[in-house]
Amino acid sequence: MTLRDRERQQTNTRAQTFAPAQRTPGAFLTRLAALDSQATSLKLRQRQRILLTPAQDDLIFALQSGVVSTRIAMATSEAGLITLYFPGDVIAAGAVPNFSERALVAATPAEALRYKSKAMLRLLATDPDLLAAYDRQRDRQASRAGLHAAILATLDGPQRLAAFLIEMALELGVAAGATIAIELPLSRTEIAQHLALNADTLSRLMSRFKADGLISQKSRHQIALRNWRAIADMCPVSAALMAIERNRPSPLN
Repeated sequence: MTLRDRERQQTNTRAQTFAPAQRTPGAFLTRLAALDSQATSLKLRQRQRILLTPAQDDLIFALQSGVVSTRIAMATSEAGLITLYFPGDVIAAGAVPNFSERALVAATPAEALRYKSKAMLRLLATDPDLLAAYDRQRDRQASRAGLHAAILATLDGPQRLAAFLIEMALELGVAAGATIAIELPLSRTEIAQHLALNADTLSRLMSRFKADGLISQKSRHQIALRNWRAIADMCPVSAALMAIERNRPSPLN
């Protein structure tokens, strides 16, 4: 069974069009979009896939809106490794591990600028401010990736789920009174893969979080954090997660 077949099995049709809150795309993308460049503008439908072959390793995607993920699958495993990207993020195709399958998948409707790496390098070489903003953006993404690896290596199931909810609140959350509403960009099975958890384990954890009054759930994709402080307190990396996005507006401020 291919990664694409598994995604089709895991995906439930949503009754409403996905419309997550959008964070600001950051200094790098704001400056990049204002330049006359050699980018190709892409509009991605939800669940649209861009297969990443070795011949495309020289492509760079700058995400303008929406949420996308890179997915890989090994021939001996049915689990796909999911990395999430948000507005302002930069995705280098050559940095995605070259397993039996790898793809860029739109978790929500999304827009991106696609560059050849040489064209991007020429832009960076001619604009020191753009280069500095690019470096800061890549540093932020490297921090997120390193923190996610630490989460999977050191935290238990409840702590991993708490970390995921905190990150989704920072990236997609909308303050609604005392709660933070989140439209999840992944299915339950995909969240389990992202957190390296068994799907049944994740379901039990979600039920426990609801029973403890930490979250409420309107649908499989619409949840609300009802006790932000308790969720943050149970996650050892909550301060580090917030520090990565300290220069961005957040519903948690």
